Amino acid sequence: MHSNRREALGLGLVMTAAPASALGADDAASAEAALMAFLQSFAACDLPAMEAAFASDATSFNVVNAGTGDAAPARDSIKRAPGMPEGMRRIALTLPKERPGPPFHRPDLINDLMVQVEGDVALCTFHFDSPERLGRRTIILVRRAGEWRILHIHASNQQF
Repeated sequence: MHSNRREALGLGLVMTAAPASALGADDAASAEAALMAFLQSFAACDLPAMEAAFASDATSFNVVNAGTGDAAPARDSIKRAPGMPEGMRRIALTLPKERPGPPFHRPDLINDLMVQVEGDVALCTFHFDSPERLGRRTIILVRRAGEWRILHIHASNQQF
């Protein structure tokens, strides 16, 4: 599975939604391709492509960084919100001003990707692991009109 993901990234996969029939692959593989395309658009801080990856009725939980010693965020800022997480939007707008790229992130560094498909819903879980931080992600995709879109995203980070 890891070599397929690297091959897809190496080909410069930049689409934001992958038609299942066009990929000629099983449901889990087409859902994974859509997920990786979204992560690639995030790596490039391509805000229009990122936004296009979300279903019109998508929801999110903004990232919470636990263990940083920072003050706790405002309660309302970490409740469920419509659409793409505000923190993700902020990153896409600020990183290109702060560092060279693209890519600004490394989606090929995700660990332990699991894609579970039930009908037209795919549950994608993975993490980013470094000595300083464990980032956990849950992304729920829904297939509508043959294309996978993000229905919900939940991100959390644990600092060590």
